[in-house]
Amino acid sequence: MDSEVELHLVAAKVPLKDLRVLVVDDNEEACEVLKAMLEAEGASVSTSSSAAAALDHVDQQLPDVMLVDISMPVVNGFELVALLRSRPADRGGEVPVAALTGYVSSEDRDRAVAAGFQAYLVKPVDPSELIDTVRSLVRFPQTGP
Repeated sequence: MDSEVELHLVAAKVPLKDLRVLVVDDNEEACEVLKAMLEAEGASVSTSSSAAAALDHVDQQLPDVMLVDISMPVVNGFELVALLRSRPADRGGEVPVAALTGYVSSEDRDRAVAAGFQAYLVKPVDPSELIDTVRSLVRFPQTGP
């Protein structure tokens, strides 16, 4: 079995229990819907309504995964990810981040990946796609020699 298939099979079995997820979206209702979906799978979810609040949260407790709305006022999702990626790993620089957006074009997806997002979710987010995406972003411990 090739390693990509094995990784996919492992990712499909990873429980979200005890996984710390930070949802960053200026739309409070969107945050609450995403939080409910993830908590139903056992994740521990925090929400932030701005990039500044998200960075404060990261400074207090490093999340395992972040979901970030691209279209936020003041500091948008692209700028937030740039700020995160400029930090050292222990301050959030390597936290896996999925973009949340209403934009569906391939150019938008390419721009998000180039900006440092590891995944791209289009709103409204399908619950199973959300859970699969979060699972795929979980970092697995290295095994073997």
